Amino acid sequence: MKKLTALVLAALILATAGTAFANLDDTRATIAARYSEYRLVIDTDNQLWTKAEWEATGYKKAKAASFLHAFERQGLHIQMEVQYENNSPGALVKAQRFTPDLAIKIKDFKHYFPEIYALIASPKAEAFATYRDLTRNFQEAKSPVTMGVVVKTPPAPGKGGYYTLIAFNVQDEGRLLKDAKYINENTYIREFTIERIFRSAAQDALGNGDWTPIKKYF
Repeated sequence: MKKLTALVLAALILATAGTAFANLDDTRATIAARYSEYRLVIDTDNQLWTKAEWEATGYKKAKAASFLHAFERQGLHIQMEVQYENNSPGALVKAQRFTPDLAIKIKDFKHYFPEIYALIASPKAEAFATYRDLTRNFQEAKSPVTMGVVVKTPPAPGKGGYYTLIAFNVQDEGRLLKDAKYINENTYIREFTIERIFRSAAQDALGNGDWTPIKKYF
């Protein structure tokens, strides 16, 4: 995902969606139903389009790289950027990045993102910390240590070779976090992503010590 340099977040109140999990089997239609319609498009040349511009002529001139949404949860304004497998309406989500306007504590995560908390709470989900690069999709300054949760089930039908990976850019009251031992329920999440990861890559990282299992502090 390409960094968005300026975006005015709209204050949209989100009605609670009935779907239990936020997952990578979502499409543009289900994303819009849960998080509101997209407001902006970033094309593959890193050009910005409004929804009206994109639907009028933009889609004829360029290919979409990602779609930008803005919504509100519990008074917190959130920007979400979504990548899809392709530009068709039924294309599956490939990756999502969530960036709230204020960092939130791990222990409060479920109040803002209950649909994603349900995924994290799955018995197939394992929390870990790593000093390796976990995602290329963070846009904020990141700490040397990253927290992750890997869900050991296919993210969508026909995607049996993948797991779901949730990566968290964690901080300590605005300061970068340098050691995994300081992660706890009061650690702050500045942004997070939901992505696919090859099942074999996740298994290797857990097996060779690149990912160190930690307690789920959610």
